Amino acid sequence: MVAGPIRISDFETPRHSEAATAAIAMVEQIPFELSSKAVIDGAREECDVPLYEDEDWYDRLEDYVQAVLSDSGYTRMGQFGTFQCLKRYLIQRSRLEALYLEHPEIEEIEIERPLIIAGLPRSGTTHLLNLIGADTRLRALRRWESQEPIPARAARLGEIADDRIANGHTALEQQNLLIPLMTNMYDVPIDGIHEEVELQHMCLSSLLMAAGQPVTNWMEGYFAEDQRPHYAFLKRALKALQFLAPKERWVLKSPQHLAWVPALVETFPDATIVCTHRDPVSVFTSWITMTCYAARLSRNPVVLGDVIPHAQLLQKLLLDGIVRDRSSLPEGRTEHVYFHEFMADDRRTLDRIYERANLPMTAQTKAEIDHYIETHPRGRHGKVVYDLERDFGIRREEMYEYFGDYMDAFPVEREEPNT
Repeated sequence: MVAGPIRISDFETPRHSEAATAAIAMVEQIPFELSSKAVIDGAREECDVPLYEDEDWYDRLEDYVQAVLSDSGYTRMGQFGTFQCLKRYLIQRSRLEALYLEHPEIEEIEIERPLIIAGLPRSGTTHLLNLIGADTRLRALRRWESQEPIPARAARLGEIADDRIANGHTALEQQNLLIPLMTNMYDVPIDGIHEEVELQHMCLSSLLMAAGQPVTNWMEGYFAEDQRPHYAFLKRALKALQFLAPKERWVLKSPQHLAWVPALVETFPDATIVCTHRDPVSVFTSWITMTCYAARLSRNPVVLGDVIPHAQLLQKLLLDGIVRDRSSLPEGRTEHVYFHEFMADDRRTLDRIYERANLPMTAQTKAEIDHYIETHPRGRHGKVVYDLERDFGIRREEMYEYFGDYMDAFPVEREEPNT
């Protein structure tokens, strides 16, 4: 039985569950330091291959650590989460480089004709990705794989069990204990399809590093930097995964691609690009709800005056990117998907995408997609409702003006408030 509508009413002063309260108290007792040296030392101690040592990578690490430390609003729980993630990124980068040293032939692998979805968070990208990812002919990044893309060397050699799926289950179980409503807003199980830009964590240049935490200065630096080298790294990481588990074509997805269309097309010149579009105010209302809810793990109280401007700027920079670079989208290999049409008839939308990608929609593929739809009904965990003005003090018309250039560039339909 699906639960009724859910309204979150404790954004600024979170009411934590007993499990979350206990976890926060436990972290307070853990001796650790959020510093680049501590991250490097911790990764060296845990890493099963020679540690990746690169001056530029270490400089980027220091920049990010200082950006987090400069924000006095972060709790020790938030800093601990950042410390653990950065340590994992360095271990994964070390494993990737070790894999390339053992198998230099990986460089010769081609990433051919990928399907790449670019669209704002909350615009249907996750649902679309999982529908296409149900096609077993395609290679997709599973959630557990996005967190630990490269297995331990001993696991690759069959000497020990590969524990990455188990680690992913543990992480998701912890999330469900600490911030249980995240699943209602972002329903991706551990074997569901996830964003490939998490691979760019290994080069410390992924917009996800700023999406969940208001490190605004770091985010502005990210948008000011040429991301082509980091998209080249993304392709390098995909080659390694293709080597470990090959299939003919990839399906990829990320909101960040909206800001980097030229780099995306340059890196994947034969890609089919699918751009999703939705009322940006409805997107923002959903996005800020999820962002402020998740912030309770790293901030207490959650100061809306810090989080909201950061999220507004992030979404505007993404939309400004696709408006600016829309002429760079490959003619004949770009499909624009509008949310109201997608929600009305997702199968027809898929047919258009498959035709655009020159990918046959076989009977088996239809059956696989139908099975996914039947086993993953939308809203199965209960629907979170949003109110931009009541919850966050923002008038919808002000936001339409803020995102006006995007509304002028694409025929997006306005939606009624989701309250």
